[in-house]
Amino acid sequence: SLPDQVLNVLADRYRGEVDRGKLEQIGAAAIAASLGNRWTRYLTPDQYRDLKRASEGTYTGIGIRATPAKAGITIREVFPGSPADTAGLVKGDVITSVGGIPVAQRGQARSVLAIGGKPGTVVTLGVTGPDGAKRTVKVTRGDVTVPLVEGKLVTAPDGCKVAVVSLDRFDQGAGEAVADEVAALRAKGATAVILDLRGDPGGLLDEAVAVAGNFLKPGEVVVSIKGRTSPEEVMKADGDPIPASIPVTVLVDRKSASASEIVTGALKDNGRALVVGTPTFGKSEVQVTIPTTDGGAVKVTFAGYVTPKGTDIGKKGVQPDVRAVDDPRTGADEALSVALGHACTGKA
Repeated sequence: SLPDQVLNVLADRYRGEVDRGKLEQIGAAAIAASLGNRWTRYLTPDQYRDLKRASEGTYTGIGIRATPAKAGITIREVFPGSPADTAGLVKGDVITSVGGIPVAQRGQARSVLAIGGKPGTVVTLGVTGPDGAKRTVKVTRGDVTVPLVEGKLVTAPDGCKVAVVSLDRFDQGAGEAVADEVAALRAKGATAVILDLRGDPGGLLDEAVAVAGNFLKPGEVVVSIKGRTSPEEVMKADGDPIPASIPVTVLVDRKSASASEIVTGALKDNGRALVVGTPTFGKSEVQVTIPTTDGGAVKVTFAGYVTPKGTDIGKKGVQPDVRAVDDPRTGADEALSVALGHACTGKA
């Protein structure tokens, strides 16, 4: 091939040292980028390793979910067994400094980045507790695995009990995990469901179909997919859904993408759920990741998809039925509050 010819000439004749492997990676990246598709690219071995870790919900850090606040960074959740949990951080704590530098001085975004670091290193945090008490906490960074699914039972304003189920990513087993969490909360008295897909970047297509199948009747269309080299495939629900009498609300935001949008669009188009939040990301292309011989991979867009009613959400995302936006300056979850106000009826 032409790339091989160029590489051979450079390796044989160039006057300086030539790292053939590096040149091959640069060439592979350029070939993929030349197609002009933002999702199609070559991944180096390190990038491919990081992608696999991310798809499994694994990263290096301290194990919290946080949101910006006036006084610093408010911890909204501490993952059980994480470095943060071991160090004694709790929900409601406000991080006011990182490494001795106030959040107000460094800025919230840079402070969040500073909390991360290499496994085994220590970060010193200035913290104000929910009771106003100030303390210094040293946390040893480590590998953290974000829970795939989290659920809680919440009482809505009108008194009904709602299963709020948050899905972090569409990893292997997502459909079954959502089903189990919904069943567990229904056993505790939940009579309505909120499926929280905020911040969920997507994942496996089959898991999107499985998650949708927890709510749609078998045979109802979830998504239609068509690629250049393959015929159109209509993917339908095939599961054991909860009773149709149970209202379902889907909560989304601008970071809800790909598989999250497939599920949201499917439930909306089939009239099964009320969508609350903001327009979603708008990604209507499907990728497959194929490993390469150097330990890297090629991530290639092979098809596009539309919702059951034929909507290409790549243009404007999935539009909510009820708009709701969180205020990052508060510790409250305004969007969830709006969703709870509609959850018991499933109507706007």
